[in-house]
Amino acid sequence: MTEDQARAVVLLQAFECADEGPLWTAEDRGWATRAARQAVPDAVAPERFVVERARLALQRLAPRDAGVRRALAQRLWSPRWPLAALGVGTMAGVLSDALVAGPYFNLLSPLFWGLLAWNLALYLLLAVTSLRPAAAGPVRGGLAWGLQRGLRRLGRVGPLADFASRWARVSLALGTRRVAVLLHLAAAGLALGLIGGLMLRGLVFDYRAGWASTLLQPDTLRQALDWGLAPAQAVTGIAPPDAAAFDALRVTPGQPATVSAAPWIVLMVAQLVLVVLLPRLALATHAAWRARQLAARFALPLTGPYFERLRPVDAPQGVWVLPHARTPEPAAVLGLRALMARVWGDALALQIAPALAYGDEDEPPPAPQGWRPLVTVDLAATPEPDTHGRLLKALAARGGPPVLLLADSSGFLRRFGAGPRLEERVSTWRNLARDAGAALVVAALDAPDLDGAERAWRQALDSV
Repeated sequence: MTEDQARAVVLLQAFECADEGPLWTAEDRGWATRAARQAVPDAVAPERFVVERARLALQRLAPRDAGVRRALAQRLWSPRWPLAALGVGTMAGVLSDALVAGPYFNLLSPLFWGLLAWNLALYLLLAVTSLRPAAAGPVRGGLAWGLQRGLRRLGRVGPLADFASRWARVSLALGTRRVAVLLHLAAAGLALGLIGGLMLRGLVFDYRAGWASTLLQPDTLRQALDWGLAPAQAVTGIAPPDAAAFDALRVTPGQPATVSAAPWIVLMVAQLVLVVLLPRLALATHAAWRARQLAARFALPLTGPYFERLRPVDAPQGVWVLPHARTPEPAAVLGLRALMARVWGDALALQIAPALAYGDEDEPPPAPQGWRPLVTVDLAATPEPDTHGRLLKALAARGGPPVLLLADSSGFLRRFGAGPRLEERVSTWRNLARDAGAALVVAALDAPDLDGAERAWRQALDSV
């Protein structure tokens, strides 16, 4: 999916993971799912269904809330920003050069050598982090915090604040590349500004070069400059000065700078181009290319309970419900219908057979052809292999779709509540279902937790 499509999906996820409110209700969720299933064929990738559902849902949600409209309209990237970063960096370079300019061209300029050292250290850091991505943790963490802070103006609390947090996490890779583009271009602009300042002074002033140091000896300094400017010397062909010529460049209170700065300006300009300008432009180009790829093919992980609930499930022709020992109460039937609608849609046919009496487990009535058989039991009943197990095996022996077992926990919870006793009873029923080749779902049908019951239902469908 694209970046905009992923943002729409995450925005809708934030609303649907929040408590139900007037902006987005359970009826709206059901409508969005049904409309998307009608619009997207079952055979296409699940990403298409999720994207289409978000698109349709936000067409209904956006007119209801201005914050949603702002979130959809806000752009986190502009093509003008790289040019602005390059321009700001260039201005900073020109101003920095003007501020440190002295009466002569200083061969030991802290600005020049500091810029080279900073960039070389950065290249080393990038090489290390490319081999050990975890080493970039603090940088990526700071970027995620900045993205989240920037999006938080959409809303301090509620779904929009949750969207800001979610989007900051899932868009971190893309945001990292975009920030890298700006930083690399700003650094390239800084070098470009210094180059412009040096060239300008060389054109309009009779500039002289020199050096002054209390601690460094001439031979040591000459060797250091020879090594530090070696790439520029190789490209320009300008030979380093000998000891006598270099000693003549020394500036003292009684000896001003007298040697022309022209060859040194050329060397330092070439060094800035080789070490800063070209590598930074190359890194910015690579980061921009990667950012464009990530924006066009945004890798949104469709994992977790929320996306599991959205995963289309092959719907049977209908569900045939066989209650064992007791007829479900009307409230339980309504809860069962709501659960089936959540999993397979409102159009699913549901047929409830008369309750099967004890002793008739060997000859249960046949399910309609192609319908999914569902046996309902009371969780409070003791699971009996000779009774419930025989029933499940008898239904499975007839072929057709795998049998599902639904244990209604409504009565058990009213009598005993949740706790170890409930867990023990569920485990016993699960073992019985597994031995009979069926899958167990436990739900309180009189007031079902539809989200939790749906997750359990999907897990049961995947296990058989």
